[in-house]
Amino acid sequence: MTRPTVARLSVVLAVVCVCTLTVGAVVPATVGAGDSVTIFFLEPSEGNADAGETVTLEFVVSSHGNYVGEGIDQLSATIAYDPDVFSVADVDHGPMLAAGDSNATVDGTVEIDDEAGLATIDQERTPSGDGAKTTDTAATITLEVAEDASSTNETVELTDGSAMDISEYSQAVFERDATITIDGTDGGIDPVAGFAVPSALLAVGAVLLFAVRRLD
Repeated sequence: MTRPTVARLSVVLAVVCVCTLTVGAVVPATVGAGDSVTIFFLEPSEGNADAGETVTLEFVVSSHGNYVGEGIDQLSATIAYDPDVFSVADVDHGPMLAAGDSNATVDGTVEIDDEAGLATIDQERTPSGDGAKTTDTAATITLEVAEDASSTNETVELTDGSAMDISEYSQAVFERDATITIDGTDGGIDPVAGFAVPSALLAVGAVLLFAVRRLD
């Protein structure tokens, strides 16, 4: 194999790698909703708020049950946020765990620690029945933005996610966070800042493609 051919192949492989990284940075990974997997995510995944305003996020849970068709009857998760920017104004439990049974209710508790920036949600379905197998809101979280908040992009994280089916087996949990752009008291931030990494990857890919053409 000649040196130009080797060089060309090396550049092509680099382009493939960069394009793969770019797609991963631009398009959030979608996890298949297979058996024994529960997905936790916050909606909207991207939002905006001014200093002193409130922002509302839906904590959505998606579960298709286990391998034998049993749904989940218990779940918990912690919402983590920057306590210098946010405080929890309200948390309302949603209907997700009660899905499929008009007689089922959601018994839930919320523990809020605004100093640490944590809100922990625990829920149980009563009666368990066949469990819940659906995609729906498990809780609605209202966050208040500090009056003196500076302009920034803030991540609201889902952590310590847990889901258990009616046979008391834990399901694999995948979590997806949300990003809130704060228009603060210092006049705002560059709206394209969040695209710096994807843009850089695309630029590198363009340079590599140009190099491939020069080798031809």
